[in-house]
Amino acid sequence: MNQTNATGTKKKRGWAFFGLGCGCLIFVIIIIVGIYLYAGWLGYKEAPMIVEVQESSPQLHDPYALSPAQEEELFSYGYPEAFTILFYEEETTAGGVAPVRLETWDYYTQGIGLTFINGELIAEDPIEVDDIGTLDPLPYYPEQFSAFMSLEEVIAAAGIDTYVEIPLDKEFLEGGISYFANSLTFGLKDDELLYIEALALTTE
Repeated sequence: MNQTNATGTKKKRGWAFFGLGCGCLIFVIIIIVGIYLYAGWLGYKEAPMIVEVQESSPQLHDPYALSPAQEEELFSYGYPEAFTILFYEEETTAGGVAPVRLETWDYYTQGIGLTFINGELIAEDPIEVDDIGTLDPLPYYPEQFSAFMSLEEVIAAAGIDTYVEIPLDKEFLEGGISYFANSLTFGLKDDELLYIEALALTTE
């Protein structure tokens, strides 16, 4: 009788260990699947995404007006064949901060690049490009873009139909996203425009 009870107890223990082993295995599988799903979700968030713009026309705030120095250069050279604008804030001697608009206007066919800070011309540099070919006029102008515009405002100002969105690595710029449209690239942080570059258009 005791032998029978012992055998039954062993069987019960065997089934208990078997069930415990299956439970652990299922738990491990669930964890592995969860990790893969989470990694896939992160990869999806960080992957480039093509976006088609829906019709919208937000009201633009604080439009930028060209300075007298910029208007003078515009009269001399025309609109630039490419330009870059960087927006940031700089500490003042009084301990506060002041907005800075740093922009370069490039004229490849005329071999000159102009640099402005807050509308003041600070440099004229020669540009040497071999066989630039024929350049088409840019569909964008520097005064279309002002500091800290939202994504919707940039899209409306530039008339963008489709763009590619690429989130930046947190170690590089947390909350930063790069965008690429037709001959235009720009970057926003927390939905504020910090950088925009209009690329020269060559005739095919």
